[in-house]
Amino acid sequence: MTFPEQTSEVLVAIDGPVIVITINRDHKRNSLTPTVCDAIATAVEDAPERAEARTIIIRGEGRAFCAGADLGGAHNAEFHGQLERMLRAMQDCPLIIIADVQGPAVGAGMQLSMAADLRVVGQNGWFQVPPVKLGIAVDPWTVRRARVLLGGARARTILLGAERMELVDAVACGFASYVGESALADEVAHRIAQYAPLSLKFHKMILNDDETHIDPTLEQKALYEQVWASEDAVEAAVARSERREPRFRGL
Repeated sequence: MTFPEQTSEVLVAIDGPVIVITINRDHKRNSLTPTVCDAIATAVEDAPERAEARTIIIRGEGRAFCAGADLGGAHNAEFHGQLERMLRAMQDCPLIIIADVQGPAVGAGMQLSMAADLRVVGQNGWFQVPPVKLGIAVDPWTVRRARVLLGGARARTILLGAERMELVDAVACGFASYVGESALADEVAHRIAQYAPLSLKFHKMILNDDETHIDPTLEQKALYEQVWASEDAVEAAVARSERREPRFRGL
């Protein structure tokens, strides 16, 4: 059974007690747009209203889990608003959410995987958050969530060094909850769906009662806005269109 509100880019299906959300943009490596973020957020927000729903799987169709933000809208205020809404909806959802990562999860794609409660990672799965290469910044929630889930040292390597985290590294730091293909994600989702709903809801609530809820300081807000409005951010976009390395100046 499918959700009547699904779109061609985000498919939502019901598999017994499991809601399966699939990003269906293989031609764009499942990159996120405001519309896609909105559709995922809506599906996640609506899922608990279905009495039979117990768990949610989020996956990408084809080559990638999610290659990040669609480059045409990364600087768009609407995109940032919908991205934040999607990530918060996932964290606040009382159902257990499993990211089925069978390909690259880059930038906003890694944010999507971090917002999930558990991750099943296949042999082709890897992770990267490259804002320092693009002259931009991720929000404080993402930095703090990375520190919580990956550990401080690994988070610094990913956010400051822009290093790729391969499957072996994701296993080593515990970010990969399970290693396997999509069939394993289905199996885990159905198994967890048999557990006590209130117990799951409580443990998720307490696990998420962490530093990600701390409001950024005025100084942090100002610097974040400065980064996004910087000449370096424009230079990165121009360099990308001209197929050259950016020349950052700290302006």
